[in-house]
Amino acid sequence: MARKKLNGADYLLLLLYLDNKKPIRGAIRLMKMMFLFDKEISAILANKGLDSENLPDFYAYDYGAFSKEVYEQIELFRSIEFISVKDIMSTEEMVAVDDFEDEPFIDELYQRDSQVRRFDGKHFEYRIAKNGVAFLEQRIIGEGLITTEHLQVLEQFKKKINSLSPKQILRYTYTKYPEYTANSLIKSEVLGDE
Repeated sequence: MARKKLNGADYLLLLLYLDNKKPIRGAIRLMKMMFLFDKEISAILANKGLDSENLPDFYAYDYGAFSKEVYEQIELFRSIEFISVKDIMSTEEMVAVDDFEDEPFIDELYQRDSQVRRFDGKHFEYRIAKNGVAFLEQRIIGEGLITTEHLQVLEQFKKKINSLSPKQILRYTYTKYPEYTANSLIKSEVLGDE
């Protein structure tokens, strides 16, 4: 029997879907969630019979591990209404969100800014939309490509990342994966005097 496989785009949608469809807030959180999925969670799922393919490639960039492919997936999913991306800088929800400034969505590719409180350069909320829910429920979950056990692993992972501040996420990834900090503009600010 062939092993089941999902790709990086499937996992991105699943992470947005799980935990009662709670949004993922902030580009750092989203990017590092996908990075840590690649480095740590995909192996756990493989041990449970679910392989991963076509995961995004990451490289060292201004704020650590970065993948242009993740942004391209977000833009594609937004264009086909699988997800919504909301600028929360101008909403009342700001009190509960990380303290970052608003900038164009894709500018992380080009912008250079080293102030710690502006790590991210974005203040977006990523949420699964009805079309994305329908796709997952019909094609991924409905066809049995993923088990309850796999979903539990992913949900626990999402809850953990959503519970951390951007600085905590950066500190963890910078400490555990120092090879991705080579081009970081904020490495000394994230790691302190280490």
